[in-house]
Amino acid sequence: MTEILSPNSAILEKARELCSLILQSGEYRENASKIEAFFNDDAAQVAYRQFSKLGERLHQKQHDGELTQADIDGYDKEMAALRSNPVTAEFMDAEKTFNGIVGQIAKFVGKSLELGRLPEPDELGGGSCGSGCGCH
Repeated sequence: MTEILSPNSAILEKARELCSLILQSGEYRENASKIEAFFNDDAAQVAYRQFSKLGERLHQKQHDGELTQADIDGYDKEMAALRSNPVTAEFMDAEKTFNGIVGQIAKFVGKSLELGRLPEPDELGGGSCGSGCGCH
């Protein structure tokens, strides 16, 4: 990717400040520890990888028009089993939170560029389930 901003750009400096704030936040620290616990648990990683492969196979079946209710039920059963392990459940929740933070910030920046000004809360795409939920 071609760099648009110079390395000492004021924009990049503010982005570094934002990243520093994120890394110091409770949301980051709490969720980073959950991710670290996951990467220290080999069994949790194996179960998660197997579940991810199942998801990929079912996605392909859906794309091919071959997805059955039995496939969906099997997926739901495997998801429940995966979530019954606190390490994988917390990893999945932490991953969702991190993706939500990135999405929320990207939406704010993108909308600012689109509008040419800071967006109002109602211009950012509707309501939210709460702080850090990652649903929007």
